[in-house]
Amino acid sequence: MEKNFKYILGRNIKAERMRKDITQEQFAELINMSLSYVSKLEQGLISPTAITLFKMSNILNIPMDEFFKGIDITKLNSYE
Repeated sequence: MEKNFKYILGRNIKAERMRKDITQEQFAELINMSLSYVSKLEQGLISPTAITLFKMSNILNIPMDEFFKGIDITKLNSYE
């Protein structure tokens, strides 16, 4: 079964955060969101807004497209 879009996105966000050695608590504070939000995001339960993705890419100093590694754009409709 194909992993869904939110799950892959969340895993990529978590991997990048951990690569920078930032805790969930620190990350939540840096992006001005709650710890619960970051946890749900990394579990693939919710999707971030474009503004939040932009904040995260700036904080982690990576291009936004890094968050979408492993997501096949041609299969987006099948992720839902």
